[in-house]
Amino acid sequence: MVGGVLLAAALCGPFPLLFTPYTEKGDVDYATLAKEAVFVADCGVNGIIWPPADDSLRLLSAEEERRGLEAIAVALDGRDVWFCPCCPGTNTADAVRRVKTAERVSAAHPLLPATMLVRMADDAKDDDGYRRHYEAVAEAAKHPVIIQTYNGASKPPSVKLMVELSKRHPLTYGWFKVEGSGLEISDMMAGLIAAKPAVKTVFTGWGGRDFLYQYRIIGSRGVITQRPMFADIVVSLWKALESGSPAADDVFAKFMYLANLDNVMPSSRMRGWNLYVMKRRGVFPNTLSRIPQKGGGWKVEDVTLTPRQIAEIEARLGFAGVRLP
Repeated sequence: MVGGVLLAAALCGPFPLLFTPYTEKGDVDYATLAKEAVFVADCGVNGIIWPPADDSLRLLSAEEERRGLEAIAVALDGRDVWFCPCCPGTNTADAVRRVKTAERVSAAHPLLPATMLVRMADDAKDDDGYRRHYEAVAEAAKHPVIIQTYNGASKPPSVKLMVELSKRHPLTYGWFKVEGSGLEISDMMAGLIAAKPAVKTVFTGWGGRDFLYQYRIIGSRGVITQRPMFADIVVSLWKALESGSPAADDVFAKFMYLANLDNVMPSSRMRGWNLYVMKRRGVFPNTLSRIPQKGGGWKVEDVTLTPRQIAEIEARLGFAGVRLP
């Protein structure tokens, strides 16, 4: 029981998702992926998630996914940071396959704290489907599972179902990434938090845009964000909030000023200008991406930014005080 309490208390804080780096031939650059994991861990995050569903997941083979997770686990061995494979799926069987892969990699690194992020299967549409999905995941998972409440296609699970799963599988469920924006999302978050202690931790999702409000007013105890290049700023925000420092407002303003580059130069999520910043911070050697093609497959493309766009990025990095090599 003591171990369970400590586990629940520790599974919180900033959990950035990593980008997937590629070589000029389009191969996964495992050495740079490991370097990215170390960079983010050195920023002081609580956990690290890969591969993100909105970045590279559909473009990776099962072997590439396994090798990437292994590269990250090796890089993180000996560190006090959660190793968090992302295990969504087109259906439950696909998600369970990913969970089993994550468990095999975790088993080879027994001293590395492990959890995983699992959203509803893409083909599940209601609570009955979600229940079947998460019951199957619970059979395969040996570590805590963070349930993501959004899959991009279906309505979220009900609070009733999520609490039910948390009570039925207390060592597997009880951690949630509440995804979305708006009052209904805050209401869902509040409903989950009201179900403590069955519910242990509720993370803010949606890039962290509502984190300041949801932490202070609703009770979010962490943030899952697609901004690994700003991991140090997110950690500073977390520490300021945890200490009650008024500096949190200023740090959050800087984070949002950087994240809102999406409004100035829209790009595919977690690629585009994001990769330029990761290269600018000395983590990535290039800004290459796999671009899916109609009919299947992918091709390699580079990011193209205009001088005006680069000037805008550089100005915002300077305003926010982002450390550059």
